[in-house]
Amino acid sequence: MKTLIKSVHVWQAGIFEINDVVVEDKKIVSLGSGSRDADMEQVIDGRGKYLLPGVIDCHAHSTMVCGTRHMQEFFAANESMLTVNSVIHAEKMARCGITAIRDCGGRWMETLAVRDSVQAGKLIGPRMLCSGTPIKVIGGHEPGTDITGPYEARAKVREMVHLGVDFIKVMVTGGLGKPGEKPGRVEMEQEELDAIVSEAARHGRKVACHCHSREGMELLVHAGAASIEHSTYLDPEINKKIMEKGIYVVPTFEPYMNYAFLGEKHGQMMDTVLAARAIVEEKKERLYEAYCQGVKLAFGRDSGGFMMDQGDFVEEMLYMEKAGISRVDIIHSATKNAADLLGILDKTGTIARGKDADLILLGENPLENLSAYRDSLKGVWVQGQYLPAGTREKPCDR
Repeated sequence: MKTLIKSVHVWQAGIFEINDVVVEDKKIVSLGSGSRDADMEQVIDGRGKYLLPGVIDCHAHSTMVCGTRHMQEFFAANESMLTVNSVIHAEKMARCGITAIRDCGGRWMETLAVRDSVQAGKLIGPRMLCSGTPIKVIGGHEPGTDITGPYEARAKVREMVHLGVDFIKVMVTGGLGKPGEKPGRVEMEQEELDAIVSEAARHGRKVACHCHSREGMELLVHAGAASIEHSTYLDPEINKKIMEKGIYVVPTFEPYMNYAFLGEKHGQMMDTVLAARAIVEEKKERLYEAYCQGVKLAFGRDSGGFMMDQGDFVEEMLYMEKAGISRVDIIHSATKNAADLLGILDKTGTIARGKDADLILLGENPLENLSAYRDSLKGVWVQGQYLPAGTREKPCDR
């Protein structure tokens, strides 16, 4: 299939330029004027529309079911049911404009089969990079597989690489979910994290670290992890160290905001609700400070959490905007920056000749209102596969 998107506003390094874009098979084969309609199998009138790289979610949990009992249902489900969840959610993400995800952990290795089926063209979904399940300490933040000490940590990385994971996810601190759990408490030892990162690097894998506290960030900066997930308690001193190491921060506002403002109403554990309220009071101010200081941001939602929607990524963007991040930089965080973190910038994340056709077409300018991503979606290309808006009752159920 050779498709011409004609006279469309094309996202180019933070601005829109009117141009023609030609997609053939999985690739962007031409970016420029002068393409002939007669040479095309499909012509899409792009006048007044906006073409951007597809959104990349750097922190997804495709097996989780959202809603008010997301963790209970997650831990009660067997591997087959979790795999079905991932299949359903993968298609929903793609139809909403998410063209790549970094899946930060299921119960076991259920996401790997979905990843491979999407890549083989058997299922509709975003490009998936999967961690399988996180590595954690005994009794630590869940889900995950347990280790004690650096030797077990190194062995676990080898095992997971053998099973086919794309990256390693590590639980460095506590989080939300269990009674009495404190998000900022450091759970992993420096020697354990050092072993994980060095062994992962030996096999060409990056490490993403669930981490809320400054103390935990010190560990992962020393170890050389690729990203800090959630990253609540940033401060100027640790920001400087993060920047020196080139580490990305993935903020994930939405689940914490939902717990803080909706949790009590929907019967969530008050331990979790109060912990979330304490987090959100700090999160916006500290992230904005880090952003102004120059810390690199990559977009991620922690999808599948309490009262979330697996397809709708706009709420996370709006929370980032309320924290003071510019719309241009929010879009960069969800495209070029995210692709760089995932190690796929040679394939996707920008619109350029030779890149994979991971694209999203909007009817309104997202620089004027980020809700355009949700409210004026016209179509999505995922590695060249065109998913026109309205092919189901809604392109993205909300």
